[in-house]
Amino acid sequence: MRIPGQKRSLYPDEVGSRAGKFAEAIRTGDMDLAWAMLSKETRGMRMGVWATRNNIDMQLAYRAGYDARHPQRTSMLEDFRTTVLRLWPLEDLADLGIAPTSYIDDQHAFVFLPFGVTTDTSRIARRRLMSGLIIPMLLEEGQWQVDLPSWRFLQPQEQG
Repeated sequence: MRIPGQKRSLYPDEVGSRAGKFAEAIRTGDMDLAWAMLSKETRGMRMGVWATRNNIDMQLAYRAGYDARHPQRTSMLEDFRTTVLRLWPLEDLADLGIAPTSYIDDQHAFVFLPFGVTTDTSRIARRRLMSGLIIPMLLEEGQWQVDLPSWRFLQPQEQG
C-alpha cells in the first residue's frame, strides 16, 4: 500500500519518534501513555465503542477516559489494548524501525514503522518493499497525536 503524502526529509523526525513510542507503549502495556498519545477524536471514538460494547453510560465512559483514578478506566484501557493487538500482533511490535514521515499537510502525517529492524541504520541505501505498521498522526494543540480516524486518507482515490 502506498502511503499518501510527501516526505520532507530522508531521515525520521519527531513525528516518527512519537509513533514509535505509541507502539512501544502498546507492546509493554503502558496504556496510560498510549491513551495520552491519542487524538481527541480517537479517544472519543474509543470511549464510545467501549461504552456501547459494555452497555455503559457515555458519561461514565467519558469520566473513565479522562480520570486516571476512575474505577472503570483499567477495563476501558484493557479493551483498547485488546483491540489494537487484534490488528497488530504483539510479536510484530518488537524490533520496529522508523521511516521518514509522509506529510499530507501541516496537520496530518503518516509514519511507517518497518518490522524486524535489528540494526541502528539511519538510512536505507536503496528503496525496497518492507512490511510494517502505518500510523496516522495529527498535530493537535502543538503535539503530534495518533489519529486512527485519519486512516480515511489511505482510501484509494476514485478515478473521475
